[in-house]
Amino acid sequence: MSSLRLSRRALVTGIAATLLATTAACGGDAASPAGSPKSGGTLTIGFDNEPTTLDPAFSSQISSDRNVLNLFYDSLLRQNRDGAFAPALAEKWAAADKTLTFTLREGVKFHDGTVFDAAAVKANLDRVLDPATKSTKASALATVAAVTAVDAKTVRLDLKQPDPLLLVQLAHEAGMMVSPAALKAKGKDYGRGPVGTGPFTFDQWRSKVQLSANRNGSYWAKAADGSALPRLSKVVVRFITEPKVLRTELATGGVQLVRALPPEEFTQLDGDKNITMEDTGVRRSYYVALNTTRAPFNDPKTRAAFAAAIDRAAIGKVAAAGQFDLAPSFATKSDWYYDGSLAPAAHDPAAAKAALTTPVSITVLARRRAPDPSIAELLQAQLGAVGFTVKSEVLELQTQLDRMRKQDFDAAVLVADVPRLDPSLSFDPYFTSTGSNNWSGLKDTQLDGLLATARGTDDKAARTKAYVDAQRRILAENYWTFLHQAKSPLVRRTALQGVVLNVDGQWRLDEASLDR
Repeated sequence: MSSLRLSRRALVTGIAATLLATTAACGGDAASPAGSPKSGGTLTIGFDNEPTTLDPAFSSQISSDRNVLNLFYDSLLRQNRDGAFAPALAEKWAAADKTLTFTLREGVKFHDGTVFDAAAVKANLDRVLDPATKSTKASALATVAAVTAVDAKTVRLDLKQPDPLLLVQLAHEAGMMVSPAALKAKGKDYGRGPVGTGPFTFDQWRSKVQLSANRNGSYWAKAADGSALPRLSKVVVRFITEPKVLRTELATGGVQLVRALPPEEFTQLDGDKNITMEDTGVRRSYYVALNTTRAPFNDPKTRAAFAAAIDRAAIGKVAAAGQFDLAPSFATKSDWYYDGSLAPAAHDPAAAKAALTTPVSITVLARRRAPDPSIAELLQAQLGAVGFTVKSEVLELQTQLDRMRKQDFDAAVLVADVPRLDPSLSFDPYFTSTGSNNWSGLKDTQLDGLLATARGTDDKAARTKAYVDAQRRILAENYWTFLHQAKSPLVRRTALQGVVLNVDGQWRLDEASLDR
């Protein structure tokens, strides 16, 4: 592929998860410009996952929302690609057994002019913690008993118990700071008009068309050489769900960056000197979630028959153009909690057919975006061959997610980008009884206990055992069928420089520039 460079993967102990370290310069930049980065210009992005809200307290699309939220918000601290934490809105912090104290950066203001201080931090964290808010990030702060503004620049978190993952959470959505004044003024409409302290200020959001943001001329952060950030004058995020259109727009310069392209599209850009592709280790993990709250998949034997009917490699060859890995869960082969002894159900059509003692009719939901409908068609054929009667229903993403949250489905195809900042962010939302994305409606106390054990310690050996046991439990019960992990390189116009990546491949654009 054109300019395709393979990254090395670093395994980090302690509270950090699998963290990627590219062969590019420190900070995660995909490539470094030869001279001084240029300022100005408009970056246009092709984005396939339009957010449902720009309020980080309600962000639910874990694999994509932060790309957009990072335009408008800063968190209390940042986590570098090597797993180390760095100051952001908090200049320093101190952890004791059951307290965490932050010293805040002074002189920072929200985009509406509201002062960022300890009272603002308390208001933000209390809002997430308040059960009445129903925040999707409440579980991230579950160990926080109280938040105290000690003085204008000091915040203390009192904990119910030691939490080795709390800094990870506060470096991301749960620690993103929103203007309390804007929340009060906008009420329930706040999510359509974000006000943070981040590098860009909100301009406009036209649903299903585009979102735009302007340079924050008063941004507190500076580049390493002391120059002002951000460098770009404007960012436009165009919502384009069709992969072929995304690829064409990138090839012709209509967009300079895309969130994700499936392999059958990015391989067509091979040899284009204007395009740079870098394998940062991100994989798109496709899966089928089964609704265990009702027939037929409340029956373990039917779930086992479903799993045995699936030829995962055959689906990957078609849906990912051969550019994929096979893994038994969200764990990639380089993750510290990956265990080669774990394996999904073997493809065994005869066993699947024998297990179906009565007719079983199901509907498989899929998003209206390639390759999901094709995957649903392949599933329909494979399942039909063993005796399932299968219909597929192709929906817009939000409609599909709404159905799944209500457990109004039988089986559903979805995808998650992996690895994430910590395995707790991969497993807890989907497989704990109270998880925000518990599509399957699981109430498995054994699995809850394993995941709580993994989350509650920083002992790597203990965490590894708990996560391996949790994966073994998920596989044994066939709650989901994990399909394939499609490769997902960072694909951009070569003229775009300075894109900094989070560990899980989501961007920060404060240092980005266009070599016009």
